[in-house]
Amino acid sequence: MFLRLPCGSQLHRNQRMKYYVLLFLTFLLSLNVSCTQKKKNANATIEVLDQFSELQAMIESGDHDVLVLNFWSTSCAPCLKEMPHFNKLNAEYRDKKVKILLVSLEKAKRLDTHIHPFVKKLAIIPEVVVLTDPNYNIWTDKINTSWYGALPATLIIKGEQRNFRFGSYETYKELQVDVDRFLQQ
Repeated sequence: MFLRLPCGSQLHRNQRMKYYVLLFLTFLLSLNVSCTQKKKNANATIEVLDQFSELQAMIESGDHDVLVLNFWSTSCAPCLKEMPHFNKLNAEYRDKKVKILLVSLEKAKRLDTHIHPFVKKLAIIPEVVVLTDPNYNIWTDKINTSWYGALPATLIIKGEQRNFRFGSYETYKELQVDVDRFLQQ
């Protein structure tokens, strides 16, 4: 719907100028709002990794001093309970070169029905990926030889040093202590 402007002497020049300024400001405001919304939703697109080698490449990328990998599923109650701890860690350690990667071990078909809604509901900020590699018995040994794939599980890496934890972090403080230990090394 467009507004038809009367021309010539029916509308003074300064009134037309006010109209164009208002129209321009409205355009800028709508542009700013749409850009702001995109920035806030970092997990709008969640990558599905078909092979463990794709996750391995992310682990080895080296754009971090400490990497925190959390393996989880929306059907795992302890996983869901500890998720806010990783959100808080991400906020508090943003400037310390700590990267958090939340790795869902669900089928890709659950992405729209379970994973996206959960990520949106909890406003999860750390990067989320879905690993669908069915060869658990092969790739879980590359994470930790004692792990058989049960959830939740967390791996903290700094260089060649690794700390693997099977089970959930009951408190944020437990997670923070583990990460701080790596940062101090």
